[in-house]
Amino acid sequence: MPIPRHAAGTAAKAAIDAATQSIARSLNVQPAEIIYTSGASEANNFAIKSIARLERHHGRHIISTPLEHSSVSGSLTALQEQGYKIDLVDIRQDGTVDLAHLKELLRPDTILVAVTAVDSELGVVQPVAEIAEMLKACPHCHFHGCHRPWASCRSALRASTP
Repeated sequence: MPIPRHAAGTAAKAAIDAATQSIARSLNVQPAEIIYTSGASEANNFAIKSIARLERHHGRHIISTPLEHSSVSGSLTALQEQGYKIDLVDIRQDGTVDLAHLKELLRPDTILVAVTAVDSELGVVQPVAEIAEMLKACPHCHFHGCHRPWASCRSALRASTP
């Protein structure tokens, strides 16, 4: 971030730095790990494609749901065109991920599970803690979720963090 040369810029930088510290503390991460984007679509695209590139030497298998935002499904389609294998986990009648099916889909080369924690259209809350627990057995698998409806799923995210 550039060094501001005027009072308003200095104040804005201080506010952003304070917010970054607060976010980092609440997520139990380093401030340098916080990345700001213009919105949820850019954040999803950045996160999914970055994880795929980072873990490409460990695998090219990704699991998601048919309920994802277009920014997630679009990123997955782009990765599929680059040779990644995308599987969609079944959804139960109540709108939640079928955990038994998810467990069946997991393989040694799975690098990402992308599940929106709280569906903004249906209001369904996914079993984030259970999914996170299941993924502990997959050392190179990341869990992407809980991106837009942050306030609703913040406690679930904290509960799933080891």
